[in-house]
Amino acid sequence: MADKRGMSDWPNDGAWGSESASTRRNTLGLDVRGVRALSDKLDAMSGGTAGELKREFVRWPFHRDRIPVLIEQPGGTQLALRLCCRNISRGGMSLFHNAFIHEGSKCMVRLPHPTHGDLDVRGKVVRCKHRGGVVHEIGIKFGVPIDAKQFVSVGGDTEFFSLEKVNAEKLAGSLLLVEPEKNDHKLFEHFMRRTRVRVRSADSLKEAMAALKEPVDVVVVNFELPDGTGLDLMNQMRGAGMHTPVLMLTPDASRETRMELSALRCDGLLTKPLTYDRVVRAIAEFMGQCGDGPGDDSRSALKRDDPSASMLPWFLEELKRIAGDLRRAVDGDNARECESLCMTLKGSAPSMGFPGMAVTAERALQMLAWTKSPKESAAVLRELIVACERARAA
Repeated sequence: MADKRGMSDWPNDGAWGSESASTRRNTLGLDVRGVRALSDKLDAMSGGTAGELKREFVRWPFHRDRIPVLIEQPGGTQLALRLCCRNISRGGMSLFHNAFIHEGSKCMVRLPHPTHGDLDVRGKVVRCKHRGGVVHEIGIKFGVPIDAKQFVSVGGDTEFFSLEKVNAEKLAGSLLLVEPEKNDHKLFEHFMRRTRVRVRSADSLKEAMAALKEPVDVVVVNFELPDGTGLDLMNQMRGAGMHTPVLMLTPDASRETRMELSALRCDGLLTKPLTYDRVVRAIAEFMGQCGDGPGDDSRSALKRDDPSASMLPWFLEELKRIAGDLRRAVDGDNARECESLCMTLKGSAPSMGFPGMAVTAERALQMLAWTKSPKESAAVLRELIVACERARAA
């Protein structure tokens, strides 16, 4: 199973070994039920999932028994494995294996998706620990964060948050709040005071559609409106070609209501009464945070005496144009235009002192190549738009 192929070249079926190809699903020989039982046992032993409290991303159960993993070992040889999976997050995943894997080893993981096909994600092994005296748990950090919601079946009865913690002061973007209750208006605006989010307001469906002539990053709408419902607003937006994400507010926490909203492709759900932590984490799913990536990418890292510094004013104006073009391309579901703009930013942003912007552009290109749709890649594309709009000189 060891060879000199590049990390982008997956082995053929025979290279996985006769055990994996026949009776053994993985190196432990467990089925999905066995993976779940082992995960539950380790959770009980550690007092929770994995026990590391300083994690950046929320870990979601992702019990799978056949995850293909290609690992580059010391010396350059490669090992092709099928492993059990414990959980997944936006930034990585945990896998079970019957042997030790060197920390720092480069790897590639193939994630299964029911409709889009497999997604190959590069990363590295950041942890390999012997758990419970029976198994090695391998922690893999992805080189480029993924949209975990694409793979995790959360269900309509659960609020989805991919970020464990959010730095509210770095949260940036624009938001339209459609809420007839004045008290909830004040509460929501109070929650946003510590952020860099620009909040605009509307009291009804009619006012909201008029306000949406100016683009925003997310619409937060109460389920009940004086002249309709939040679903009516979402349907009118989609009918007008607007793919802006919609976060629904509802006092009804019943499973039936949540499942109905999920079936209608509502982008997110928040139940009342609202709390600061839940509101900020929900908004963060649809907006970028200034300073994501290497350094604070809202400011150029170029020094004044850098030869490229004289080009910075022009580049900042160019970013405003690109942000507008990218927003229109997302709204129009124009994949080719989105790819072209992302390629431009990936190539030019680092030389202008915005390395994190280039990383976000690379993530967007990865998602576009996989989904073939700006609408389904909208979360990372919106992060890129915010990065362009917030960029400024040092």
